[in-house]
Amino acid sequence: MGWFINLQAWTLIAWLSLVFAAVGFWQEELLRGRVTLAFTAVGMVLTGIASQTMDSALATRRNRLAWLCAYVIERCAEAHRRGGDRRREALVEVSTALHSLEGEVLAAYRRCGSTRCFSPPNAGLRRHAGQVVAKLRTAEARLHGDYPQHALEEVAELVATIAEQYTRSKVAALLPVGSVADLEPVRDREPILVGITVVMIAGGAVAVSLLNLPDIASGAVIVAVAILVLLVLFGRRWHRYLPIADIFKPGP
Repeated sequence: MGWFINLQAWTLIAWLSLVFAAVGFWQEELLRGRVTLAFTAVGMVLTGIASQTMDSALATRRNRLAWLCAYVIERCAEAHRRGGDRRREALVEVSTALHSLEGEVLAAYRRCGSTRCFSPPNAGLRRHAGQVVAKLRTAEARLHGDYPQHALEEVAELVATIAEQYTRSKVAALLPVGSVADLEPVRDREPILVGITVVMIAGGAVAVSLLNLPDIASGAVIVAVAILVLLVLFGRRWHRYLPIADIFKPGP
């Protein structure tokens, strides 16, 4: 619930910023007196709600991998029970769930909080996470082979092991190291996307500064641009990267 409230608060802040930017661009004379005060008051209330629920949202984010593992196992069990065309549909659901899990596995070492962002062990952790994803993809390919039931059991076993190791903060051994040692790791594209995001938001901020808008309107437009960039690059996961947008908020 805390995560949901936090997400709604940030969504409303984004909407409020877009409305404020639109009003400031088309009818700047309206942004005077009570209207600006109302925007500011609502923004402060929403920011307070977002701040109060941030811890709950972060906890939900850390536990997302375990939740997705449970969901994948549930989908595997459902596919195992079905037959014929219904099984084919269920296998597609398993594949979709696995694709969602991949991103969390690649980011597991950052989510669990057991290592610092720039600590030396991270290179090894990234490689292991990439190898785990490669193992999951190998198992997923067997779902559409001649023995899907055996493949479902294998996927469920792998995912259960990942969940158990992650909850123990053993991100260096989400799967036995020997079982993935010969696999080519899948690359984590998130750092690249974050870099592109920073460059695009910075470019947008420079462009907004050339419009000679009032300070309040400029700040709102920059936030709106940042959120649009996050939506384009990260889709439904955009709210997880809102701290990037905070970097470009104008100072007092």
